[in-house]
Amino acid sequence: MLWLYGLPLVVLFLTLNVLVGLAAVLLWWLPTMPEAFTLVRASKEISPALQTICGTLFVLATTFLSSNVWTTEEKAYEAVAIEAREVRQLTTLSRLFPEPRRSELTSLVSEYATQSAAEWPHMEGLDGSHEAEQVLSAFYGAAMSLAPNEQMLAGEFIRALNALGEARERRLDTARNNVNSDQWAVMLILALILGVAVTLVHAEHAKGRAIALGLISVMVATALFLLIAHDRPFIGWDALGPLSVLQAAKGL
Repeated sequence: MLWLYGLPLVVLFLTLNVLVGLAAVLLWWLPTMPEAFTLVRASKEISPALQTICGTLFVLATTFLSSNVWTTEEKAYEAVAIEAREVRQLTTLSRLFPEPRRSELTSLVSEYATQSAAEWPHMEGLDGSHEAEQVLSAFYGAAMSLAPNEQMLAGEFIRALNALGEARERRLDTARNNVNSDQWAVMLILALILGVAVTLVHAEHAKGRAIALGLISVMVATALFLLIAHDRPFIGWDALGPLSVLQAAKGL
């Protein structure tokens, strides 16, 4: 399913409508099968309220997941913005030191940005790269070894380092907070139950069944589109990348 995240938004929306539409066609065809005659007879006793109940359950599940997805997306943008800001702050502070300390610290800032960008594609399955952690450790080592005449900047430097480490951890945590396979399974099962309920309620009316299933399929496809478009903010066609961190390391 990850391949869906790499599609442009328009293509993603059309693809989801086609996939859900195919499922709707199969459901529409179900009551026409001779083997489903007993099912069609039984559907006469089903209250139309059943599709309302199923629709409500699907909407509640979509609302719950959407809230979590959009909150995660906001946290991801916030974490990257803070990380870039602290990298820019470290770049500025590093340039205030005399040589050779200036070159050492600016080199560490550049190396951190490079290692941060390198761990970007693997954040969901890892706790972060050891290389980026080693750069942070080297940063702390350099801060603790500042000469007495450099101590004026030490407090501000360590504060920026602490904020940078926290922003990185928040970014890594956010990257792993996405809609998991169980939640997707629940969404799809609820969508299928809703489709079956609509099919049974309109089992004896082919045109009404087609209209109802068409509307339901567009609704389900739109809900899935919104979730996929905003889930996993660090991967996909419109992914949040490390460019701001790399630019901050250059003082841009």
